Amino acid sequence: MNERVIRVLVAEDSPTVRHHLAGIINETPGLTVIGEARDGREVIELAQALQPDVISMDIRMPGIDGLEATRQIMTLCPMPIVVVSGLVDEDIDLAFRALQAGALAVVGKPTARSAPDFAARQRQLAHTLAAMAGVRVIRRWERPPGQNGADTGRLIPPAAPTAPAPEIIAIGASAGGPGALSILLAGLPTLPVPVVIVQHMPDEFMPGLARWLDKTTPLTVQIAADGDTLKPGTVYLSPGRAHLAVRRQGATLASALIHEQGIYRYQPAVDVLFQSVAAACGAAAVGVVLTGMGEDGADGLLAMRRAGARTFAQDRASCTVFGMPAAAIQRGAAEQVLPLKRLPGALLRLAK
Repeated sequence: MNERVIRVLVAEDSPTVRHHLAGIINETPGLTVIGEARDGREVIELAQALQPDVISMDIRMPGIDGLEATRQIMTLCPMPIVVVSGLVDEDIDLAFRALQAGALAVVGKPTARSAPDFAARQRQLAHTLAAMAGVRVIRRWERPPGQNGADTGRLIPPAAPTAPAPEIIAIGASAGGPGALSILLAGLPTLPVPVVIVQHMPDEFMPGLARWLDKTTPLTVQIAADGDTLKPGTVYLSPGRAHLAVRRQGATLASALIHEQGIYRYQPAVDVLFQSVAAACGAAAVGVVLTGMGEDGADGLLAMRRAGARTFAQDRASCTVFGMPAAAIQRGAAEQVLPLKRLPGALLRLAK
């Protein structure tokens, strides 16, 4: 039986790096390069002509850069885009803006074949391209006004009036998450509780994500360290190579980093965070599942709901990828399903 071969369009202005990327992709079973673009204008033209399954997008190119190319492709012919970025601050900022414009994921540019981490970077690139090629990109701008999906605003009877005020807000996200988080956090001017977040992303990009999100909100955004006392008005992001959990530490809450992957497919795993919050805080918590592929977070959000916490899922229409919220909704874990733009208001009302 013939397996489907994923067709990749590579955009990269450096001939040396382009040749390197194409070689890595072509030697990976199940992937093949069908076109190479030297700049943003060329990748826009080839995307429309070749209709690849996924695009490997350089972010810094002459003329039209990767950010603008992503914007135009997501308007003209939406398709999965993976940003392949260098790690300098300027590139990382552009990469996150491309994610906000519709790209699904970001990975670091592969190192030289002689580098000790080459094999790991090669696997990361190949896995990300293959995974994102299977994502159905939702064309939100084509939806008629007022039609936000069948799940939008679906309500489950609210918790009892005697429910305790939340001590913490826990959020999980994957593909499309950085853009969703920027919108959500921008709508939270102040909060009397801490926010803890797991975002699936390579570890080397997490400091850049923290800096980028910190610009979008008056809240302080930082990478969680093991044993941090969780402070109100502060957002704690899990590092990319450890699970983030919440523990009770006397009268306060503290972060705990777990470096063993365990049974979880992802590290960090949203389920680990949510399950720890359910155990530490019970009903005094809020859980939110945002856009992402797969099912991570669904079981953990259900554990939170069973503990009495308030739980939310992002609706289909505002998601880049509806996998994680859909799984949570199907399990009955989400008390309420809301468009992204309505989530900040809902969280502010609960946290007062």
